[in-house]
Amino acid sequence: MAKKTHKSPEQARDAILDAAEQIVVQVGPAGLRISAVAKKAGMAHPNIIHHFGSREGLLNSLANRMGERATHRITEAIKTAVDAPAQGKAAAMTQVLDTAYPGDEGRAAVWMHLSGAESSLKENMQQIVELSHQLRKTVSEDADLEHTNRLVMLVTLALVGEVVSGQGIKEALGFAEDNRAHFRAWLAEILLNLPDDQLSTSLDINHSIPQNHK
Repeated sequence: MAKKTHKSPEQARDAILDAAEQIVVQVGPAGLRISAVAKKAGMAHPNIIHHFGSREGLLNSLANRMGERATHRITEAIKTAVDAPAQGKAAAMTQVLDTAYPGDEGRAAVWMHLSGAESSLKENMQQIVELSHQLRKTVSEDADLEHTNRLVMLVTLALVGEVVSGQGIKEALGFAEDNRAHFRAWLAEILLNLPDDQLSTSLDINHSIPQNHK
């Protein structure tokens, strides 16, 4: 294979990460080999090491890029929902759910997490919680931050679960593939319209609000 040329170190890093992501989507992180990445990116093996130090460094960088990319998509969708008129809130919230894991990104993200790759997950989730709380407050000024925190956790776990085994679960429950959009719209309306008094339980809701959310 002829070696490809890249105009800058940033372009070379992006080309390597693109190649690594394609491999992860196909075979998972366990099947990621520096030699395979080098071949797909059209570079020599030492170039990969130069930019990322090791296979672990490459995986961590890929996990960070994927996380930042997902966070950007989600936060931009939430910002749109915050600014949406009342009659458009549900549709905008549905878009937030739809934009989280498009295509193969969900499967790749789950695989990266299971591989132990390090990423800025905490910082990314904090951004999402803060913006989600702004969104909830446009519907109810008295929205409680801890409820928002737990709703974000609930939705995130649901979206990850859909990536892992959603097809089998939907089939087992009798949901056709074309019901996916309907389900997301249903969930969006529930999330927007759940008042805090219906979210309260006998548990202490002030149990564990992250310090930087207070």
